[in-house]
Amino acid sequence: MLITHNFEQYIVRDIYNSGYRNLKILSSNVSPILVTKMLDEFYDLNLKIYVGMVSQDGISEFTHLAFQHLVKRYVNRLEVYYQITKPGQHSNVYYWESPLNLGLDQKKVFVGSATFTLNGFCHRNEILVEHDGDVEQIFDNLNIIDCTSANFSEEIIIHHNKESELIVLYEDEQLDIFSLTKEGELESNYESINIPLTIRGGETPPKSGINWGHNGRNGLRQPTRTGNEAYLPISKQVHRERPHFLPQRREKMLVLTDDGEMFVCKVAQEERKAIETCDNNSILGAYIRQRIGVASGTFIETRDLIRYGRDSVQLTKIHEGLYLLNFATNLTLANCEDHLWDIEDRGTDILQENENMQILIETVFVRVPDLNIDVYGGLICSWNENSKEYLIDSDLIIIKTLGTDDIVYDEGGSSLIVAVSNYCYSVGRESNMNYLESLGCEIIIEN
Repeated sequence: MLITHNFEQYIVRDIYNSGYRNLKILSSNVSPILVTKMLDEFYDLNLKIYVGMVSQDGISEFTHLAFQHLVKRYVNRLEVYYQITKPGQHSNVYYWESPLNLGLDQKKVFVGSATFTLNGFCHRNEILVEHDGDVEQIFDNLNIIDCTSANFSEEIIIHHNKESELIVLYEDEQLDIFSLTKEGELESNYESINIPLTIRGGETPPKSGINWGHNGRNGLRQPTRTGNEAYLPISKQVHRERPHFLPQRREKMLVLTDDGEMFVCKVAQEERKAIETCDNNSILGAYIRQRIGVASGTFIETRDLIRYGRDSVQLTKIHEGLYLLNFATNLTLANCEDHLWDIEDRGTDILQENENMQILIETVFVRVPDLNIDVYGGLICSWNENSKEYLIDSDLIIIKTLGTDDIVYDEGGSSLIVAVSNYCYSVGRESNMNYLESLGCEIIIEN
């Protein structure tokens, strides 16, 4: 039997549906994304994976960490091993062991060019053929190490190169998924939707969406919940305008994030109005909270999103069942001043006071790690004898060494970026406006 397409159907689904459950795979390269997809779709499938070319090519940090994560997630269903003897194994063997308890005593074996990757199974021209010979000796003769072994660093090379498993062939071009957000090509080449994390009026939802685990803005939650339960809301308009953008209800989808995380999600609820993580609907909420810098289980306020610099996510369809979630913030030194003014409860503390003058410093500040500084807004207030009170005299920018109370510069009446530019000049640091405008920053609210 010669197979040139629909490998998932012929190599996995058909055999699984006939009663087989234990599949050994030797492949030169293996995609953790494809492993996840198979284990989520076939609930009783047990996989033993042997990655054949690790000794020769090494393995990317992303793939190695993904395998370790998946082995823990699918305990008793997944084992992953690396071939550590050079020149490695470039063979691709799919070996279904006989399910004797079902009276099926015939082993199923397929060999050929298709690697167990997205490219091999879905996007390249490959061949697999059914084989009736004995392949157990191939697996027995491998020199392997478990991917969870404490000694893996002594046996294999972990590199930081672009992972070929995350570069898929799409419409005759090589697509590096994680570079899409940097190249700005999403809108022009791939179908995307924008998913707001707030509701009408700009507020975060009190007990739905990213705050699904809560009972309202009082921060209370149901006793059985963690506070991280969350889903991404999908509007009816999305389904009207793009009816085939998302899978059907309860169908699985693989979601990669712009910062290298990977989730198995499903479309949920009536009218397909939500996307949530499959294993546990707290996974997505925990990720969002970690990303924006609030404690696990915390009720997310609008100002938390403003401080982070983004109140929506972009979901891009790479191909059927594979999506990219972009939650990267574009907060820079040039635009963070706009976000500062949108933050509620901008409290102030007295930094200095005498009989003629009072200097106030806001509890909201901008951290600029590249310049090793924290930048505060402030006010100079002068004493007015007639009204017997301090009145605002001028704005003030106060710069401290990052993480300390050491004031290294202050300037009145200037915008934030101009004051920072003047600070750089004062300490002899070369900078230009384009460089300053590109600097990433973080808005922090002191408690």
